[in-house]
Amino acid sequence: MKNKKLEIAVIILVIILAIAGIAVYNYKITGNAVKTKQTSPAVPITYNNIAQVLSSSDLVGALPEGGSILLRFYNYNSGSRQWEKSFIIKKRSVKEGIEDADIILSLHSKYLSGLTTGNFCSMINIAKKNGDLGFETSLSTLSLAWKYKSMYKFRDCLGF
Repeated sequence: MKNKKLEIAVIILVIILAIAGIAVYNYKITGNAVKTKQTSPAVPITYNNIAQVLSSSDLVGALPEGGSILLRFYNYNSGSRQWEKSFIIKKRSVKEGIEDADIILSLHSKYLSGLTTGNFCSMINIAKKNGDLGFETSLSTLSLAWKYKSMYKFRDCLGF
């Protein structure tokens, strides 16, 4: 039963990241994020622009009022996990920092160097398959699913 709950929680996490990927795919950074046609070249996502790209995405817009996600990047350069940057994601808002959140996502920073607005979903899927994507929550599976039900429409990004 506990493994099933963990699987459901991971799926919900992946769905949330998938939502971001879909939303990011349709946007390009030009000072302010503006909607572009799919024929536009993919924009690399970096620590410098990730907050701007995600905050204008449909994914972040779909977050529930009062919902929050902490996205943390890490590396193993020293042989043990080292935290690099963290971002608080709320409805239409992404800022660098750390605070209590409903969901904590951990992603190895090695994926950031190849991450673009055009491959967000596939890179997250690769990270998940490689065990480089972590998910934590203190909410029950039912509470999490109910609170974040507005994000269900983004489930197809990673094949869920």
